[in-house]
Amino acid sequence: MLLKGVQNAFLYATSLKIPGGSPLIIKPRLAAAHSLEKILVKKQFSNVVTAEWLKKTDWSSEDQGLFLRLVYGTLEQIMLIDSVLQKHAARPITGIDSSVRGILRISAYQILFADRIPAYAVINEAVGLIKIETPKAAGFVNAVLRSIVREIAKATDREVFLQQIFQQQPSLRYSHPEWLIKRLRQDYSQENVIKILESHQKPPVLTIRLNLLKGSTEILSQKIGQDGFEIKETGWLPEAYQVTRSSGLITRAASYYNGLFQIQSIVSMLAVHWLDPQPGEKIIDVAAAPGGKTTFIAQRMKNHGVILARDLSEKRIRQVDMHARRLGCQIIRTVVKDGRTPDHQWEGYADRVLLDAPCSSMGMIRKKPELKLHKTETEVLQFPDLQQQLLANAAEMVKPGGFLLYATCTYFHMENRNIIETFLDKQPEFSLQPLEPLHESMHISSAITDEGMIQMGPHLHEHLDGFFVAKLRRRHN
Repeated sequence: MLLKGVQNAFLYATSLKIPGGSPLIIKPRLAAAHSLEKILVKKQFSNVVTAEWLKKTDWSSEDQGLFLRLVYGTLEQIMLIDSVLQKHAARPITGIDSSVRGILRISAYQILFADRIPAYAVINEAVGLIKIETPKAAGFVNAVLRSIVREIAKATDREVFLQQIFQQQPSLRYSHPEWLIKRLRQDYSQENVIKILESHQKPPVLTIRLNLLKGSTEILSQKIGQDGFEIKETGWLPEAYQVTRSSGLITRAASYYNGLFQIQSIVSMLAVHWLDPQPGEKIIDVAAAPGGKTTFIAQRMKNHGVILARDLSEKRIRQVDMHARRLGCQIIRTVVKDGRTPDHQWEGYADRVLLDAPCSSMGMIRKKPELKLHKTETEVLQFPDLQQQLLANAAEMVKPGGFLLYATCTYFHMENRNIIETFLDKQPEFSLQPLEPLHESMHISSAITDEGMIQMGPHLHEHLDGFFVAKLRRRHN
């Protein structure tokens, strides 16, 4: 059984093509060090990097768990870890050789946060790894890590040591950039900001959507269980299940290849639920890749009707095609299309249009903790103009009486409610539609505004990502 809390990589370990041959032999700690540098320096996504390692190695479940815990745990605390390392290395973190820096980072994470392994064992392992990578740096790594351990001892224990750091640099408590915390405080109460930040340092749950095109929930659950995975109902939607036990990489399971389920977040499923697609309708998914929502739309339509799935990237559109084939979705037509360009061919065509708009993705930090480092405030400020443009063009494709659902995976009002309010000022033929309340046990229906919008996130429920939904309707002629 995989260690609890390290399944976020499995959530995104899609069918990457890894060259054939024998499994790569490498220690999980060394692979974790390499992964961190690739994610942080080359700005690659953690889900892609970790999935590559899991697919080209033949580690035990325990080693897989160790690898993932080191990568994601270090990313969650990276600003604090780098601050501590910089102090004890007596040089900027950027001035340390990449191969050395990765090993220092995962080792500092273990010293500061891991409970199972004593500090001396972490140091011995780090020195052993550095002798493989950069032998001349062994003395440096040993000295830096021992210096950290000595300072912890002076503070009496690790918790006191960490609290002393937080008093001096409060932003390091959550390892988030100051600009990001400031932006959250502009839109949320202090209590909710803390809930959001704390959630980003906790592992996400692994959720899947049962593909009811291929059987009942009972039959699908049984077949998934035969592959060594335990699942349970989430209570959100009939199709939504949580994986509670994994026997390995979930995308290697026969039930996955046979299309019995799709890995998908609760908030993504809720977006489709509120879109409310009906059999026989014509639906356009404006930014469809990688296809989770698109295939759920086909499932809710019972494979009857037409779905036009569009995306800017040909590579990402192929992901939609792949998932559609695997899941048996026969009504999806894909096309490469830039949503910034008006498409007069489809004016007034669709019964429903879904725009899951490109955004800052700050609501996904729990699953991709590197996002808080990759994105800058300047980059985030550029999204609203793009979102307004995409929304205006998407609206043209909605037929009179049809629906337009706008969604983003972020917290910021400037990308969410402000976009909708500006759009409605310019488009009087559209109006907000109330979202259907969810089962009261989920305790989030009260967050649906009277106008018909909802900002989801861990401030409402611990298992929800940051995600916004607004549903609009075009007036009849």
